[in-house]
Amino acid sequence: MNRLIALALILCLLLTGCANLPQLPQQETTENTEPYVPQREERVVEMATRFGLAYIPEYGFNPYKCTCITNRPVISLCYEGLFVLGTNFQPEPVLCDKFAVSESGKIYLFTLCEGAVFSDGSSVTAEDVVASLRAAKGSDYYGSRFSKVAEFSAKDSRTVQIILEVPYENLPLLLDVPVVKSGTVDAALPVGSGPYRLVESSTSKGLVRNTNWWQSGQAPVEFPRITLTACANPSEVRDSFEFGATSLVCADLNAPTAVGYRCDYELWDDRTTIMQYLGFNLNYGLFTNKELRAAVTHIIDRQTIVASVYKGFAEPAFLPCAPASPLYDQDLARDYRYDKNVFLTAKRAAGITEEDSGVLLVCSADPTRMETAHRIADTLKEVGVRMEIRAQDYETYRRSLANGEYDLYIGEARLSGNFDLSEFFMGYGSLCYGGLQSGEMYKLCTDALENSGNCYTLQKSVMDGGYFCPLLFKSYAVMANRGAITSLQPAVDAVFHLSGGRTLADASISYDEMVGNVQPDQTPEETSEETSEETVEETGEG
Repeated sequence: MNRLIALALILCLLLTGCANLPQLPQQETTENTEPYVPQREERVVEMATRFGLAYIPEYGFNPYKCTCITNRPVISLCYEGLFVLGTNFQPEPVLCDKFAVSESGKIYLFTLCEGAVFSDGSSVTAEDVVASLRAAKGSDYYGSRFSKVAEFSAKDSRTVQIILEVPYENLPLLLDVPVVKSGTVDAALPVGSGPYRLVESSTSKGLVRNTNWWQSGQAPVEFPRITLTACANPSEVRDSFEFGATSLVCADLNAPTAVGYRCDYELWDDRTTIMQYLGFNLNYGLFTNKELRAAVTHIIDRQTIVASVYKGFAEPAFLPCAPASPLYDQDLARDYRYDKNVFLTAKRAAGITEEDSGVLLVCSADPTRMETAHRIADTLKEVGVRMEIRAQDYETYRRSLANGEYDLYIGEARLSGNFDLSEFFMGYGSLCYGGLQSGEMYKLCTDALENSGNCYTLQKSVMDGGYFCPLLFKSYAVMANRGAITSLQPAVDAVFHLSGGRTLADASISYDEMVGNVQPDQTPEETSEETSEETVEETGEG
């Protein structure tokens, strides 16, 4: 009878979401002794005294090489950048004490916070920042955001200079790059300045509090040690979380490899700059007519796609910019909302009949894009436009894009924090498909970089010209066991927010004042040198 009662108690805990029991030590038992089952209150106490994170070993922890979402929370605890990009896509100073920009908008100077040190006790210097930014520029993860940077240099031990090929108004939006000690940029475990540092033995890795952490504010988590659990795949990450070894996970619940989480947890959205969009073939096929392309936005039910396909982990976007960004104009966005009659009028004017048909290209490796493609094809069918869905594996899909073998395609790309669209319109741009190359549109992109007030004109031109049709911006899910963490404000690409509450205005000073603090023989000069070299930052078509 006692065993029946114990089994009933365990079943009750499972049904109420409390099945994440810690691994218990082996106990000696006799025929009349039942295994001990912790009560809910004991579980909360146990979770409050420890913290764990999962990681996938093959991706490592080098911030310039790691592309794994699971590992990025560890990186955000160990490394800091000049800035962090808040959830509202506003840059917040971290290692940067002061910054200034020249009148031309092509030279930036950044002074590092006095007292900023790495976990080994050495000072964070301008040379460290320069080495880190150079490593980021050459990486797949950060590459193209610095494609218009001509030079990184250290003017003195605490002053970093960045010279640009074209004027930028919002360069800090791109400087949420982790800074590591210069000699460790290629190391598996680089030296950082965050509140924790990585330690390893022959059999395991973990995080310990960085006793040299220079910030006076409270760390986002307060544990002397954080256990790291190695997992081979997302399923093992999920199991580690559900059975209590891991306290918090960051996951793309809409990724092709995503798994479901069935336990009880607290949940946060972590916004990203990943845009899903509908691309057109401007050279031939059904959508060579500009007015017809521009009208497609008016028949897409983005809200339903977000709710039904993306489970709410995305935000509908009517402009090529994340809706939470100050660069997204809500009044302009309303001009491109659902209005079936606008499309029907454009269809009649373009002479499209029920005899016409086209190809909608999609990467078969991504189930969410596949479902989105079917919904858009059904929507077009309802308004008398027949589309054949052509689902292809990643490599074939990329070849078809390059060869223009489509009328429409579903694309996905990770943009930089300033939502630069240059890669769509420049020659050989990583997103330039279907005849998008345009000197006029590329000029609008550079105008928007120089003055954010021009973003309105750029975004309106994209939509009115039907160059491509934004659908949504994806979000990641941050899940934590209840009671594991008291508060959390995920930043973009930084689950653990380390800015200390400072704003951009707190760090901005005049250029003349900044130059006055630089040695006379090191005073920066204007440059007109230009280069055509471009690098790619794209999370992926596929």
